[in-house]
Amino acid sequence: MKDIAAAVGVSVVTVSNALSGKKGVSEDVRQLVEETAREMGYDLKKSEKQSQGTVIGVIASEKYITVGNSFYWALYQRVVYEASKQQSVTMLEIITLDAEKKEELPKLMKEKAISGLMIIGWMSRSYVEKLVAAAGVPIVLLDFQMKGIRCDAVMSSNYVGMYKMTRYLLERGHRDIAFVGSIEANENILDRYFGYKKALMEAGIRVWEDWVLKDRDLGGGQHRVEIPKHMPTAFVCNSDWAAGTLYEQLTGSGLRVPEDVSIVGYDNYLYGSNFAEKLTTYNVDMKQMAHQAVKLLQGKIKGDDKYWGTRYIDSVVIERESVRNLNVKMSE
Repeated sequence: MKDIAAAVGVSVVTVSNALSGKKGVSEDVRQLVEETAREMGYDLKKSEKQSQGTVIGVIASEKYITVGNSFYWALYQRVVYEASKQQSVTMLEIITLDAEKKEELPKLMKEKAISGLMIIGWMSRSYVEKLVAAAGVPIVLLDFQMKGIRCDAVMSSNYVGMYKMTRYLLERGHRDIAFVGSIEANENILDRYFGYKKALMEAGIRVWEDWVLKDRDLGGGQHRVEIPKHMPTAFVCNSDWAAGTLYEQLTGSGLRVPEDVSIVGYDNYLYGSNFAEKLTTYNVDMKQMAHQAVKLLQGKIKGDDKYWGTRYIDSVVIERESVRNLNVKMSE
């Protein structure tokens, strides 16, 4: 398509739109593109087939995907829906921890069955680098990015979102606020930690090391949150999963939420827990993230070779009943 675009004197996107019969291209330009394509030996039947829809491969680590109750499973379903609206289909392959460690290529890539690849959720840098080098098709990263790797990405606005959640607590009189999340695990959690830290620093509040609590080991396994000896008045959790785990521990030890301690989360996705109806959290706009990721990938499949970088999708605080307003007590 680049050769055709250079010969005609138009952009690659214009060539793609002309060959796929899309609007926005004049009939004269369309005819010129088609004639030039034939002269250069381009298979117009292949273009017609591509215009009917594409096959999007999606891979995710097994540590993230649990059918029915995983945030990433819900995000994948959004991707399926967005792709279907464009007459495209998706193929999901779950990458085992062993396969990722050995850096084995997904079967989707080996069998060359896909037009583009979407990677959902963080994977090791060396593995992503190998996938990019071997793919032979466009790649878009969803819910993570890799600095230094020329791959477009779509992410939740982690830093801003957690800043909003911490400010929410501060505005309700909380000053003793702990952060729940293993900041060494991945960049998303680290960005959320810095959003938390910024909000506290603006308020002139010190970040206590004892109040930065792990919620998982670095191998991806989950474990209990270690409750600090000196209790804060509120916990800001890097995910709703962590918030739900913390809630079970606190209530199991006799504490009440929010009467004794407040909790906020991040995701607005806590499957199968009654606490979900009570948890104040930051909404991750999965619909918009999936829409943008599919749109980016489809554009690249059709010939757009521009590097767009990372798109951050911001959202809103979902207010429920897990936070006690300490200002009300102070004013009484």
